[in-house]
Amino acid sequence: MITFHSLHSRFVLTKMIIMYTLITMATIQKKISRGHTYWQIVESRRMGGKPRPVVLMHLGTAARLLRRLQEGGKKPIKAQILHFGALAALWNMAEELDVIGTIDRWVGKRDQGLSCGQYMLLAALNRAVAASSKASFYQWYRKTVLYRLLPASKSSLSSQRFWDHMSYLDEATISKIEEEFTGRLVEHFKIDLKTLLFDATNFDTFIDTQTKSVLPQRGHAKSKRMDLRIIGLALLVSADFHVPLLSHLYPGNQNDAAMFSSITEGLVARYRQFAKECRHITLVFDGGNTSEDNIEEIDKSHYHFVTSLTITHHKDLLDVPLGHFEAFSDPRLEGTTAYRTTKEIWGTTRTVVVTRSQRLLCGQIAGIKAALKKKRSALHQLRRKLLRSQQPQARGKGYTKESLQKHLHSITSGQYISEILHAEITETGGHLDFLFSTDFNAFRGLSKQPRSSDFLNNVMWVSSFSYSTS
Repeated sequence: MITFHSLHSRFVLTKMIIMYTLITMATIQKKISRGHTYWQIVESRRMGGKPRPVVLMHLGTAARLLRRLQEGGKKPIKAQILHFGALAALWNMAEELDVIGTIDRWVGKRDQGLSCGQYMLLAALNRAVAASSKASFYQWYRKTVLYRLLPASKSSLSSQRFWDHMSYLDEATISKIEEEFTGRLVEHFKIDLKTLLFDATNFDTFIDTQTKSVLPQRGHAKSKRMDLRIIGLALLVSADFHVPLLSHLYPGNQNDAAMFSSITEGLVARYRQFAKECRHITLVFDGGNTSEDNIEEIDKSHYHFVTSLTITHHKDLLDVPLGHFEAFSDPRLEGTTAYRTTKEIWGTTRTVVVTRSQRLLCGQIAGIKAALKKKRSALHQLRRKLLRSQQPQARGKGYTKESLQKHLHSITSGQYISEILHAEITETGGHLDFLFSTDFNAFRGLSKQPRSSDFLNNVMWVSSFSYSTS
């Protein structure tokens, strides 16, 4: 028996003993060492077919245990640290939107283990907070509050289990799930649908070239990784908070105009869904998506739209004097002026706005200066290689006049650069060389125009509205 110094200490210790006994089915045992009595919490386990005591915690002497219990309010005996804040907030939002239930309603899977909706939600939460591979998912999961919110075994969260459940989600099923989600998002968050933004990007994959697949293709990668196959993703989002309302995956080698044409039907379907909440919807999209056929379809869809124009196709608008440009009253557009007119484009009279920003102009000039410096450095390097290749006993194939011209064209080409940086091949005694120069007058002319014809600075927007634009 342990002798206690007070009834209170006996009660506290008894509570702790009962707690450990209930949780671990353990007992408290006495141990005497060098004439001193110590106490331990011990659990009996079978090892090698024989019962063996396993010490779960050393409690120390009765006096030390009493002191620890009296100071117990200052710091915990044991603590488990879990990632909580962001995951708990996202979990709560997922419950509000019935994410799991929505997915499961469209997926035909028998009630066994985690549902498809639960797997997809876990994967989405991981991507939102701390993206990791499926192989290391369980290690991350165990250190988060998800371990308590949605208990699951290690085997059930293996990579293969995720892949198995992703196979339930074909294109048609995803489309139905997305449509239901979109309706709930609009209703739940009262999303402002007056202005919707549409744009596309692409993502690298590490899918082997020999693996047959339709979506991953080599194309114009945003990451500049031309050695990887990419997948394109287009999104329709709200202007406020960029809430996704429509998504579209497409092959990485498909250009923007072709992609936009393939998703027009989906955009029209979304318009019908949104029209119940908003009478006039304006769609904003990049000029790379425009073509005569695409604009014709958008005209039929009842969307109003805003997109950009290519300056070189409308040089007449560059001749408008800067005095005709007006400033904006919105403080966010301070330093920007605009000229508004109408013009027949794509067979219809449309509103055109040409904008000019001093801040944008300064940034563009700085960018051209940096590009010129880089280009001149590349030309110096090319000359060193050229001269070295023509030395006696030089190795390698060397340069021909045609190959040298290709290298020079590659370096001096590019928007604005071709107007400023010039190179010319010379040949003396069978030896090739070249001269290059920078046309500083042309450079200064880009930013010092008495008219609005500043290719660097002007941005043109075309809009089409079925109601007054005044």
